[in-house]
Amino acid sequence: MKPPRIARPYKPSSYPHHRSGTRRADTLPPSSPLTPPPPPKSDTLLTLWRRSWLPLTGAALLAGFLGFYIFGTAVASFKTCPCEGVCEHAAPTGRPPALTGENAEQFDKELNFGEWWMGITGLCRKLAEHATGHVLELAMGTGRNLEYYNWEPLSVAAEVANTGRKKVVAPQGITSFTGLDISADMLDVARRRLVKTVPPMSSSAPIVKASTMADHTGGQLSYLDSHLRLINSDAHHPLPPPAAATSNPKYDTVIQTFGLCSVADPVAVLSNLASAVKPGTGRIILLEHGKVWYGIINGLLDKNAGKHFQKYGCWWNRDIELLVDKAVKKTPGLEVVKLDRPNILQMGTLVWVELRVADKA
Repeated sequence: MKPPRIARPYKPSSYPHHRSGTRRADTLPPSSPLTPPPPPKSDTLLTLWRRSWLPLTGAALLAGFLGFYIFGTAVASFKTCPCEGVCEHAAPTGRPPALTGENAEQFDKELNFGEWWMGITGLCRKLAEHATGHVLELAMGTGRNLEYYNWEPLSVAAEVANTGRKKVVAPQGITSFTGLDISADMLDVARRRLVKTVPPMSSSAPIVKASTMADHTGGQLSYLDSHLRLINSDAHHPLPPPAAATSNPKYDTVIQTFGLCSVADPVAVLSNLASAVKPGTGRIILLEHGKVWYGIINGLLDKNAGKHFQKYGCWWNRDIELLVDKAVKKTPGLEVVKLDRPNILQMGTLVWVELRVADKA
């Protein structure tokens, strides 16, 4: 008798099938030894560009800018001509040749873009933060720094004087302000800017003092019981004391922007500023432009110095560090607190100077 036939047990396949009985291609095991991995796709120009267009574009723009700058400065340095008909012994008067009474306001507006692009606007805001107490701004021009000052203490004092209310403790800022410039046209623009900037000015009538000097300078406008004054005068002349100061006829802060390039004797002006600031606590803060450490940049400044002087009346290629050093040696007690070149994009042409006068002086 034959043994019974044992059927092989049914084992379902681990792979699903199509109805036709074939395996689905998308369900094959990825690591099957019978199925080799697909070859990697080769990069195309399109994929390479999508992955690296941003750094490539930035590098191209930077290379183009540096190439243009280096070529321009190299050409300027090989063709150095500091004067082009006007030599540096021509003394600045502080009155830009391109400025007249009729175009003073337009002249002021033309400076907006250039100063913003060069980073001067931001530096002026920073400089104005240091203006506290009794403040003198020398060579104030059209008053481009006025909107950056903290006028709240002056406004509080004016409110107390008008209302008779109890005195309010004001935050740090300006308690009195004297602005001085040799150009009456510029001061007229500054006056209009002050009315918009200092709230109590709108209701304050000015006290006018006529010129008493042989050179027709010396006139002044004073507001808010002489807490705010605009004086038409030469930076080389003796500086007026703060009218509102009673105990100490010296200024807490002296501010000047781009003034050393616009005066006949910068060292004498620095000594003059030292005579007006409080010893010890007072500060003289200057923002200037001038020569740098790199000869190639100085060549560019020298080449265009004459043209710049003919329009703006200042020598932008003076050596500010050298002038400050001479003034310190000449003026008893004058000391350098800080000398910095804050804007690297301008290759060091902008110079921040902070000075003090020692107590013992």
